[in-house]
Amino acid sequence: MNTENIQSEKLELINWISQLQDVSLIEKLKKLYLKNKAEVPQWQQDIIMARLKDTKEEDYISLEELKNQIKFD
Repeated sequence: MNTENIQSEKLELINWISQLQDVSLIEKLKKLYLKNKAEVPQWQQDIIMARLKDTKEEDYISLEELKNQIKFD
């Protein structure tokens, strides 16, 4: 799909969404939007993967150890 087609598709979707009356469908769209919004961007994934690659196994701690280190008041 080229840039013009993408823009046309987006405008068509915007128009369709603006006329929606079905609350359940609006809620589904909202969930989809939030799910995609919450995804970690690729550049952050790359940083995480690089750090995992450079971390030695002995530097890892268990979840239980982590819970013991973190104190919530």
